[in-house]
Amino acid sequence: MSKKDNVKKIKSYIDDILGTKSSLRDKLPAKKSKEKELFCEILQNLQFVNGRTMGMKHDYKINMMDYDDPFYVALENLFKLNYTQEQRNLINWWLYDKFLPTGEILILTHKETEEIIPSDTPKDIWNLIQEHAKKDPK
Repeated sequence: MSKKDNVKKIKSYIDDILGTKSSLRDKLPAKKSKEKELFCEILQNLQFVNGRTMGMKHDYKINMMDYDDPFYVALENLFKLNYTQEQRNLINWWLYDKFLPTGEILILTHKETEEIIPSDTPKDIWNLIQEHAKKDPK
């Protein structure tokens, strides 16, 4: 039996129990799921903008850093509203230090076990921030 058939069967049971027609819809995304999606999009966009700024400085000798600075300060202040200093340090590390201009990529390792900690994507950073939030809530 397919998922669609199962949904129809469940719907008919609900209709019988309630004695009226009902409708079912997909579960709405949880607030954390939406936050995660927005967080990942923000980090991807910040990484793109920073790369573009650095590329213009390197390739064309045009320094946009002073022009972009108020934008970055505003975003940093918004991060301060939602994240601890340690969480912001992790975000800043990923944005500005993890991916080196030489093409090398730094990795995170656990202090005690020296096990590599996934940190390649915004989703990885989100997961690390959520782990930290469980250990040390604001």
